Amino acid sequence: MEYELAELLPIVESLSRKYTRNESTSISYETAQKLMEAVLYCIQEMEHASADLPVAVLSAADAYALGYEAVLRKTKLTAERYNAMMERFSSYGNRAYEETIAQGFPAFFRWYDPLFAPQEHILTLDYPLLLPLEALCGIDRITAYLECIEIEQRFLRCFSEEFIRSALFKHHPQWEGLFLSLPYHVLKKLLCLLLLDIHQEKERFSDIDYINLRTKLNGLSKEALKEKLTTLFHQFLAQYFPQDTAMETYLGYAVGDIAAELRLGLEKDCLSHIV
Repeated sequence: MEYELAELLPIVESLSRKYTRNESTSISYETAQKLMEAVLYCIQEMEHASADLPVAVLSAADAYALGYEAVLRKTKLTAERYNAMMERFSSYGNRAYEETIAQGFPAFFRWYDPLFAPQEHILTLDYPLLLPLEALCGIDRITAYLECIEIEQRFLRCFSEEFIRSALFKHHPQWEGLFLSLPYHVLKKLLCLLLLDIHQEKERFSDIDYINLRTKLNGLSKEALKEKLTTLFHQFLAQYFPQDTAMETYLGYAVGDIAAELRLGLEKDCLSHIV
């Protein structure tokens, strides 16, 4: 819902007094702009959290107050989810994964300012996800990012650490220091195994495996390969993660890219360097 500027300014003025600890209501333009963004962010949170309420009858001040409480609740719940996830979290030796999740998130919860800057998520979130989150900010982005990491961890726990490391090593021998998506490369190797009708972990492909993989890929067009990998992906989910629509959506973003990478590997005769 949109409010007139005249309804929003008193909220910003109240925030500015808190910001200066009642010493002054005179603040810089940049600070005033940041506080206005904080007010609008909280009102937006109210709209998301109160979808069934008749928000049209709420004053701007009431909408802001409800939104601020929603931000506090979401921050608390996200911190609880993070702590629960960390009980079983593994970075598998990748430093970007470790630093972003194990080190970055505690810093966020320590420094996040839901009153004066709820729209800021502080962290650079260097570890790359499969799903773009650029449209989100503040606690919304942190919560969505955490949900993606939870999915990744559930998926990766299906495999031995040796299998995961072998998939990452095939991408690059120094994968520990790279900013790369762990589940992407594990899913790529898994789909290749399923394409070869191999239903068990295999850390290294044999020469025969690569010959068979080339034969399989040669028999499929670009569109047919993507369709085949999508089918294998759904079969895997049906067996190990039935009804997990969040995982289907998140990992599904990678299937098309994996198909394109395998086609390129076939054309360049370098499959043994990518899987």
